[in-house]
Amino acid sequence: MKLYLLTLLLLLGWGAAQAQQLQEEQRADRQLVYPDFREAKVLQTFGRFVKAKANILYKNAALCYIDEKDGKVYQASNASIVGVVFDSIRYQKVDKVAMGRVVAEHGGNRLLCVTTIDMEKYREITGGSTDLPFVSLDLGGLARETFIDMSGGEQQANKGYPLKHTYYFSLKGRIVPARQKYIKKEVKSDMKLAFSNLMEDRWWSWNDEASLKQLFLYFPE
Repeated sequence: MKLYLLTLLLLLGWGAAQAQQLQEEQRADRQLVYPDFREAKVLQTFGRFVKAKANILYKNAALCYIDEKDGKVYQASNASIVGVVFDSIRYQKVDKVAMGRVVAEHGGNRLLCVTTIDMEKYREITGGSTDLPFVSLDLGGLARETFIDMSGGEQQANKGYPLKHTYYFSLKGRIVPARQKYIKKEVKSDMKLAFSNLMEDRWWSWNDEASLKQLFLYFPE
Protein backbone atom coordinates (compact mmCIF):
# COMPACT_ATOMS: atom_id res chain seq x y z
CA MET A 1 0.00 0.00 0.00
CA LYS A 2 2.81 2.39 0.91
CA LEU A 3 4.57 1.59 -2.34
CA TYR A 4 1.35 2.30 -4.25
CA LEU A 5 0.91 5.69 -2.57
CA LEU A 6 4.54 6.62 -3.18
CA THR A 7 4.20 5.71 -6.86
CA LEU A 8 1.00 7.74 -7.13
CA LEU A 9 2.67 10.81 -5.58
CA LEU A 10 5.61 10.48 -7.94
CA LEU A 11 3.27 10.29 -10.93
CA LEU A 12 1.37 13.35 -9.77
CA GLY A 13 4.60 15.26 -9.36
CA TRP A 14 5.80 14.17 -12.78
CA GLY A 15 2.49 15.25 -14.31
CA ALA A 16 2.73 18.68 -12.69
CA ALA A 17 6.29 19.10 -13.93
CA GLN A 18 5.27 18.07 -17.45
CA ALA A 19 2.37 20.53 -17.43
CA GLN A 20 4.71 23.28 -16.29
CA GLN A 21 7.19 22.41 -19.04
CA LEU A 22 4.50 22.43 -21.70
CA GLN A 23 3.34 25.84 -20.53
CA GLU A 24 6.86 27.21 -20.68
CA GLU A 25 7.39 25.85 -24.19
CA GLN A 26 4.20 27.24 -25.73
CA ARG A 27 4.88 29.16 -28.93
CA ALA A 28 3.00 31.10 -31.61
CA ASP A 29 3.82 31.43 -35.31
CA ARG A 30 2.43 34.95 -35.54
CA GLN A 31 2.36 38.12 -33.46
CA LEU A 32 -1.40 38.32 -33.31
CA VAL A 33 -3.57 36.00 -31.21
CA TYR A 34 -6.05 35.37 -34.02
CA PRO A 35 -5.04 34.59 -37.62
CA ASP A 36 -7.31 37.37 -38.89
CA PHE A 37 -9.07 40.45 -37.56
CA ARG A 38 -12.53 39.47 -36.44
CA GLU A 39 -15.72 41.15 -35.32
CA ALA A 40 -15.50 42.10 -31.65
CA LYS A 41 -17.47 44.02 -29.08
CA VAL A 42 -15.18 46.61 -27.49
CA LEU A 43 -16.46 47.28 -23.97
CA GLN A 44 -16.29 50.79 -22.54
CA THR A 45 -17.09 52.47 -19.25
CA PHE A 46 -20.70 53.00 -18.15
CA GLY A 47 -21.86 49.92 -20.04
CA ARG A 48 -21.18 51.33 -23.49
CA PHE A 49 -19.63 49.36 -26.34
CA VAL A 50 -18.67 49.66 -29.99
CA LYS A 51 -18.10 46.99 -32.62
CA ALA A 52 -14.86 46.72 -34.55
CA LYS A 53 -12.64 44.31 -36.45
CA ALA A 54 -10.05 43.63 -33.78
CA ASN A 55 -7.26 41.38 -32.54
CA ILE A 56 -4.83 41.06 -29.63
CA LEU A 57 -1.13 41.80 -30.13
CA TYR A 58 1.26 39.32 -28.50
CA LYS A 59 3.98 41.98 -28.22
CA ASN A 60 2.27 43.72 -25.30
CA ALA A 61 -1.19 42.06 -25.13
CA ALA A 62 -2.72 45.26 -26.47
CA LEU A 63 -6.03 45.50 -28.30
CA CYS A 64 -5.58 46.51 -31.94
CA TYR A 65 -8.19 47.17 -34.61
CA ILE A 66 -8.70 48.06 -38.26
CA ASP A 67 -9.80 51.64 -38.81
CA GLU A 68 -12.74 51.62 -41.24
CA LYS A 69 -11.74 55.03 -42.62
CA ASP A 70 -8.21 54.25 -43.83
CA GLY A 71 -7.99 50.45 -43.52
CA LYS A 72 -4.89 50.66 -41.31
CA VAL A 73 -4.25 48.77 -38.09
CA TYR A 74 -4.03 50.74 -34.86
CA GLN A 75 -3.38 49.99 -31.22
CA ALA A 76 -6.38 51.04 -29.14
CA SER A 77 -5.44 53.97 -26.89
CA ASN A 78 -8.86 55.03 -25.59
CA ALA A 79 -8.72 55.19 -21.79
CA SER A 80 -12.45 54.39 -21.57
CA ILE A 81 -11.94 50.85 -22.96
CA VAL A 82 -12.33 48.22 -20.22
CA GLY A 83 -12.40 45.01 -22.23
CA VAL A 84 -13.25 43.21 -25.44
CA VAL A 85 -15.33 40.18 -26.42
CA PHE A 86 -14.55 37.87 -29.37
CA ASP A 87 -17.57 35.59 -29.71
CA SER A 88 -17.53 33.83 -26.31
CA ILE A 89 -13.91 34.72 -25.46
CA ARG A 90 -13.68 37.67 -23.09
CA TYR A 91 -10.79 39.94 -22.21
CA GLN A 92 -10.49 42.52 -19.45
CA LYS A 93 -7.92 45.32 -19.40
CA VAL A 94 -5.39 44.88 -16.58
CA ASP A 95 -3.39 48.10 -17.04
CA LYS A 96 -3.18 50.98 -19.53
CA VAL A 97 -2.49 48.60 -22.41
CA ALA A 98 -2.60 44.85 -21.69
CA MET A 99 -5.72 42.74 -22.08
CA GLY A 100 -6.15 39.66 -19.90
CA ARG A 101 -8.27 36.73 -21.10
CA VAL A 102 -10.94 35.67 -18.61
CA VAL A 103 -10.04 32.05 -17.84
CA ALA A 104 -12.33 31.55 -14.81
CA GLU A 105 -14.73 33.46 -12.60
CA HIS A 106 -16.55 32.97 -9.33
CA GLY A 107 -19.16 35.39 -8.14
CA GLY A 108 -17.90 38.86 -8.98
CA ASN A 109 -14.25 37.78 -9.15
CA ARG A 110 -12.24 36.72 -12.20
CA LEU A 111 -8.94 35.06 -13.03
CA LEU A 112 -7.22 36.76 -15.97
CA CYS A 113 -4.33 35.57 -18.14
CA VAL A 114 -2.12 38.02 -20.04
CA THR A 115 -0.17 36.24 -22.80
CA THR A 116 2.84 37.98 -24.33
CA ILE A 117 6.03 37.10 -26.17
CA ASP A 118 8.70 35.94 -23.74
CA MET A 119 11.47 38.37 -24.68
CA GLU A 120 14.15 36.58 -22.64
CA LYS A 121 13.62 33.36 -24.58
CA TYR A 122 13.25 35.32 -27.80
CA ARG A 123 16.72 36.80 -27.26
CA GLU A 124 18.09 33.30 -26.73
CA ILE A 125 16.79 31.97 -30.04
CA THR A 126 17.71 35.11 -32.04
CA GLY A 127 21.24 35.58 -30.73
CA GLY A 128 20.44 38.44 -28.37
CA SER A 129 18.18 40.50 -30.62
CA THR A 130 15.30 42.34 -28.97
CA ASP A 131 13.81 43.63 -32.24
CA LEU A 132 10.64 41.91 -33.38
CA PRO A 133 10.00 41.78 -37.14
CA PHE A 134 7.17 44.20 -36.65
CA VAL A 135 7.28 47.80 -37.92
CA SER A 136 5.89 50.54 -35.69
CA LEU A 137 5.13 53.92 -37.30
CA ASP A 138 4.58 57.14 -35.39
CA LEU A 139 1.48 58.96 -36.61
CA GLY A 140 2.60 62.43 -35.67
CA GLY A 141 1.01 63.25 -32.34
CA LEU A 142 -2.20 61.29 -32.84
CA ALA A 143 -1.34 59.15 -29.78
CA ARG A 144 -1.67 55.93 -31.71
CA GLU A 145 0.56 53.69 -33.82
CA THR A 146 0.07 51.58 -36.89
CA PHE A 147 1.58 48.09 -36.86
CA ILE A 148 2.65 46.15 -39.94
CA ASP A 149 3.41 42.45 -39.56
CA MET A 150 6.70 41.82 -41.40
CA SER A 151 7.44 38.36 -40.01
CA GLY A 152 6.26 36.23 -42.93
CA GLY A 153 7.86 32.81 -42.54
CA GLU A 154 10.91 34.17 -40.73
CA GLN A 155 10.06 32.50 -37.41
CA GLN A 156 9.51 29.03 -38.85
CA ALA A 157 13.19 28.14 -38.34
CA ASN A 158 12.88 29.20 -34.69
CA LYS A 159 9.62 27.25 -34.23
CA GLY A 160 7.67 30.41 -33.53
CA TYR A 161 7.60 33.08 -30.85
CA PRO A 162 8.00 31.81 -27.27
CA LEU A 163 5.05 32.86 -25.11
CA LYS A 164 4.64 33.52 -21.41
CA HIS A 165 1.52 33.79 -19.25
CA THR A 166 1.10 36.35 -16.48
CA TYR A 167 -1.91 35.98 -14.19
CA TYR A 168 -4.06 38.54 -12.42
CA PHE A 169 -7.25 38.50 -10.39
CA SER A 170 -10.05 40.96 -10.91
CA LEU A 171 -11.58 41.27 -7.44
CA LYS A 172 -14.77 43.29 -7.65
CA GLY A 173 -13.18 45.17 -10.55
CA ARG A 174 -9.81 45.78 -8.86
CA ILE A 175 -6.83 44.28 -10.67
CA VAL A 176 -4.49 42.33 -8.36
CA PRO A 177 -1.35 40.51 -9.62
CA ALA A 178 -1.47 36.78 -8.87
CA ARG A 179 1.50 36.84 -6.52
CA GLN A 180 1.57 35.90 -2.85
CA LYS A 181 2.56 39.30 -1.49
CA TYR A 182 -0.47 40.91 -3.15
CA ILE A 183 -3.01 38.10 -2.82
CA LYS A 184 -2.48 37.45 0.90
CA LYS A 185 -3.84 40.95 1.59
CA GLU A 186 -7.11 40.00 -0.14
CA VAL A 187 -7.77 36.74 1.75
CA LYS A 188 -10.74 36.65 4.10
CA SER A 189 -9.78 36.80 7.77
CA ASP A 190 -11.32 33.40 8.50
CA MET A 191 -9.34 31.81 5.64
CA LYS A 192 -5.87 33.15 6.40
CA LEU A 193 -4.71 29.97 8.15
CA ALA A 194 -6.01 27.80 5.33
CA PHE A 195 -4.26 30.10 2.84
CA SER A 196 -0.96 29.72 4.71
CA ASN A 197 -1.35 25.94 4.61
CA LEU A 198 -2.06 26.09 0.88
CA MET A 199 1.15 28.04 0.30
CA GLU A 200 3.10 25.17 1.85
CA ASP A 201 1.64 22.64 -0.60
CA ARG A 202 4.53 21.63 -2.87
CA TRP A 203 2.15 20.78 -5.72
CA TRP A 204 0.49 24.21 -5.71
CA SER A 205 1.85 26.82 -8.15
CA TRP A 206 1.35 30.52 -8.93
CA ASN A 207 1.90 29.69 -12.61
CA ASP A 208 -0.78 27.02 -12.86
CA GLU A 209 -4.39 27.91 -13.71
CA ALA A 210 -5.86 24.95 -11.83
CA SER A 211 -3.99 26.01 -8.69
CA LEU A 212 -5.00 29.65 -9.03
CA LYS A 213 -8.68 28.78 -9.45
CA GLN A 214 -8.63 27.36 -5.92
CA LEU A 215 -8.04 30.86 -4.55
CA PHE A 216 -11.58 31.98 -5.38
CA LEU A 217 -12.71 30.32 -2.14
CA TYR A 218 -10.39 32.59 -0.16
CA PHE A 219 -11.77 35.91 -1.47
CA PRO A 220 -14.83 37.84 -0.27
CA GLU A 221 -17.68 37.57 -2.76
